[in-house]
Amino acid sequence: MQSISSYVLVLSQQSDDLDVLKSLLDRLCCAVSVASSEAQAVAQANREPPYLVILSGDRHRWSRGLVHHLRSMTRTCNTTIVALTDCHAPSWLPQEENPGFDGFLVKPISGDILSSLVQSAKVRRSCLVKS
Repeated sequence: MQSISSYVLVLSQQSDDLDVLKSLLDRLCCAVSVASSEAQAVAQANREPPYLVILSGDRHRWSRGLVHHLRSMTRTCNTTIVALTDCHAPSWLPQEENPGFDGFLVKPISGDILSSLVQSAKVRRSCLVKS
């Protein structure tokens, strides 16, 4: 990894999503760390907080405390946490049930949308460093 705020952490439970996501992030010159389990994601974020976390796969398979745990670990770093969801079966949650996501990234993933998300997450992180 380059520096504490220079990578995207992807928790992926589906290889198709991961291939597309990695390809798009590579085009954006983003360093990417991939975790295949919740434990790996938590360990990686604990070692080096990312500026962006993307949770890919079936949200019903994530433990309820995962987002809360990631959020509490990275709160002081202003990490952006989003869930990747399918446009045909979006995982929208009522605000009161939102476990702490900053938003949803909807498939099919647009390079422009992902670029905007990455830039927003970097700016959010840099605002914390400057203040």
